[in-house]
Amino acid sequence: MRKGFKARWAEIVTEWRDYPLQPGKGWGSRYVIERFLGMGSYGQAYACRDRASGELVLLKRNKPSKGNTGIRLLRREYRIMQSACHPQMPKALDYSVMGKQEALVMEYIEGYNLEYAIYEQNQTFGAEEALRLLKQLMQPLKQLHAAGYVHRDVRIPNVLIREGRPHLIDLGLACAIGEELPADLRMALGEDGGPPGDSAAALKQRMRNPYPSSDWFGLGHLFLFAMYAGYEAEEDQAEQSWEEELCLQPEVRVFIRKLLNDDTAWPSTEACELELDKLIASLAAEA
Repeated sequence: MRKGFKARWAEIVTEWRDYPLQPGKGWGSRYVIERFLGMGSYGQAYACRDRASGELVLLKRNKPSKGNTGIRLLRREYRIMQSACHPQMPKALDYSVMGKQEALVMEYIEGYNLEYAIYEQNQTFGAEEALRLLKQLMQPLKQLHAAGYVHRDVRIPNVLIREGRPHLIDLGLACAIGEELPADLRMALGEDGGPPGDSAAALKQRMRNPYPSSDWFGLGHLFLFAMYAGYEAEEDQAEQSWEEELCLQPEVRVFIRKLLNDDTAWPSTEACELELDKLIASLAAEA
C-alpha cells in the first residue's frame, strides 16, 4: 500500500511539473501563449503570438520532468534547424531561456498532417500520386542530407500539408550523418534495441540509423501507408506481404523494395531522386 501511494504521488508531482502553460501566459517578454498543441516524450508545443512581429509562431519547450535530457535534445534540434533551412521545413526563429526552462521558437506552419488526411479525411492515393509525394519530400531531405544530417523520423505524422504542399517537420530525432549518440541519449530515445524477434524494435532501429538510407526507408513506409489508405482486403483473405496485396507495376515494386531494403541502392538522395523521376515519367507515359 505504501509503495503504491509513493508511486502515485510521484506521478502527481510529474503531472504537475509538466502541466501545460495556459493561454494568455507570457514566455519572457516577447511571446504570449495562445494554445497548447501537444506533448511528446521530452517536449511540449504551443502556438504563440510574437509581440515583436505580431506573427503566430510555434514554441517548443523542454518537458520539465525530463530534466537535462529534454534540454539537450532541444538544443540539438535548434542547431540542426539552423544548419539546414528549406522552404518545406519550419525555420528556426529564436532560442529562449527562462530559468531552468528553455524553448525553441520556430515558424508556425498552418495545415494538417498526412496521418489526419489518411485516417480522418479518408484521402486515398494512386501509385503515381504517392510517388509524386515522395518526390516533393525529397526536396527538404536533399537539403538536410547536404548539410550533413538525417531526419530519422520520416513518418506520416511528421508530414504537414499546407496549401497542397507537403512540409517535413519535427527534427527532434535528427542527427549528423554517421553520428553515434551518447549512450544516455540512446537509452532515453529507446534506441538500444529490444528483445530478439521484436519486430517493432527492429523497425525503429532501421529508421534510426544515422545515414540517409534511414530516410529512404521512411519514404518507402510512407508510400505504403499512402497506398493502403485505399486498400480493402477481401473477406476472409489471409494476410500477405505488401507486394502481394497491393496492385503495383513491377517497376514501382522494384523501386519501393530498394527504398525499404537496400542501404546502398544509391550513392546519394539526388541519385535516388533521379531514378524516381524516370519512374514517374514512365508511369505518366503509360497513362
